[in-house]
Amino acid sequence: MRTLAALLLAIFIFDLASPLQVRAMSTATEIAKGAAISKEVDRESLLVDDPFLTNWVNTVGGNLAKFRAREDINFTFSIINSDEINAFALPGGFVHVDMGLLNAVSSDDELAGVLAHEMGHVERRHFLSLEEKSTVLGILVGVLSILSPIASLFGGDAGELAMTKFSRVDELQADQYGLQLMSRAGYDPQSMVDFMDQLRKMSESPESKADRAFLDHPVPSDRIAHLEGYPQLDNPTAAQITADAIHDESEGRFSYADARYAQALHVESSDTLASSHVAGLQTALKDTGMHAGPGSPLQFAFELDPAGRASTASMIEQALNITRDDAALAREQARWGNRDAESLATQLHSLSGGVPNLGQPKTANNNLAQATAALDKMIVDINGALSLTADVMTTAPGLFQDNQTLLHEMGQQLVDSEATIGTQSVQAYYPGISAQMISSSDELARAVDRARGAVSSAADSVNALKDYFVVLDTIDTSSGDIKPADMPKVRAALDKAQAAWDSVEAMALQSDDEIYTAQSRWLAARITMLDLTSSQARYDWFRKALAYRFPGVETPEYATLTRSGVSPGEISCAAWLSYETKTPIATLMSQALASGETCEDMALARGVLTESMEIAQGLVYQDYIDKPHKLK
Repeated sequence: MRTLAALLLAIFIFDLASPLQVRAMSTATEIAKGAAISKEVDRESLLVDDPFLTNWVNTVGGNLAKFRAREDINFTFSIINSDEINAFALPGGFVHVDMGLLNAVSSDDELAGVLAHEMGHVERRHFLSLEEKSTVLGILVGVLSILSPIASLFGGDAGELAMTKFSRVDELQADQYGLQLMSRAGYDPQSMVDFMDQLRKMSESPESKADRAFLDHPVPSDRIAHLEGYPQLDNPTAAQITADAIHDESEGRFSYADARYAQALHVESSDTLASSHVAGLQTALKDTGMHAGPGSPLQFAFELDPAGRASTASMIEQALNITRDDAALAREQARWGNRDAESLATQLHSLSGGVPNLGQPKTANNNLAQATAALDKMIVDINGALSLTADVMTTAPGLFQDNQTLLHEMGQQLVDSEATIGTQSVQAYYPGISAQMISSSDELARAVDRARGAVSSAADSVNALKDYFVVLDTIDTSSGDIKPADMPKVRAALDKAQAAWDSVEAMALQSDDEIYTAQSRWLAARITMLDLTSSQARYDWFRKALAYRFPGVETPEYATLTRSGVSPGEISCAAWLSYETKTPIATLMSQALASGETCEDMALARGVLTESMEIAQGLVYQDYIDKPHKLK
């Protein structure tokens, strides 16, 4: 998951718009102006067009939109490739969601709470009049200064000064409306409080940059107290809680639903509906003691081959040693990489006074328009590279620790004389998990090394960007265009600079893909260690969760799975890859067994967005471990 240090902007705390309400603005005007700002945001951002993530956000947002109050607005949802935990709405219903947010929520319901809050700002018309062009540009500069550190750097403090935020009253109204909207759409309202509580804990981190938002907005604890005063959360009846729990269970949120049923039974111990569901969930969540059938790979692995324990213990120790070595190497690379990044920031800052003032193109597609569009693209490349490399170098150390902790747990369970039959079944997968942890740690080390390389290349690419500025500064653009005679030297400088920054961005993207592949391997191992295949009934519950998360994907029958020896974590990953690539899961499993590749290997080789894989695996894992943060 994304590092908590990425909490630069917290949703519900720091939003983009103004405290003034608009009653006179027509819907057509609102949509047109919102669309113009949204277009500029999209132009300055790295947008994500991933099948799984796009469907996830659009499905949740679409479900909420069915119950919107304003029939004159059609909401649209876009995903920005930024590690910030943030989302924002623009006039006319244009909602943007950062990847960092998608990595922070643990369920559809938490995502619904965020989107419903943002939609509330649109529904309640929390916007400036936008009648004056300067105001429109002010908000636009403010939005882009948040999305684009380089644009803000080149623009001095204008972005900060132009930035406007919702008032405290607006925020509380959006909270209330969001709670009502998500409840009407059938989502569990408790999840909205859960995510606010998660943000509260994040904001307490010393490296959090959310403190300035508290000056103008209620702190999360106050907002939680405010929300808990509404009927959806204020002493709900057992029937209401049970209804929410049934919804949670239908999404595959088995651990969360179990806690909600317990809450219902605490309110009314005679709630037979809650009791009946709790009994069913025990199969999904508890080790039943049942074991795979005679002759299966799970049985032979340890019961008929005790010597396999010693071999597996040796594999675990080897994986631990490699992980420790990789971690030490990555720490050193990250230390130097961060120094290099500081030097790069200084270089970029030195360019802030050299940005040429080109004026506005006279026509949309003339030479000047092409030159400025190319500069915009380079700014996107620079921001993308800086964001991705920073994410890699700050996240990797904690991920090495996660790998080591998992391996230590495996070693302890291997020698535990009181291990359950279910645990013994999981141990059949230990050799494969050990190999996966070696691959994960190696990928983490390569990702950090590649991220540092991207930063170093970026430092060299600054000179190419500077040369482009110099060329632009020597030509006359007062006519709103660039003369044809000047275009050869402009084109030469542009091609050189663009090639340099495209190379930097490609290296940063590869580093990012590697780190999310590494995290996905860890999540696959965690899913496998949940013991989801030690009985037919237990596996059937797992299939229910996968069917909800990856609609239309047909997972293998239990008998097929046990014959193959494929782990639950790999099945979950394959279900995502099947959804992502529209390839039958049986085909993917056959390819993996024939080549010896894991699902993660295939995803990396196919060039799909590996952060999508990591988010999907994280959601499946959360189905079995997530619990409400607070229960009244």
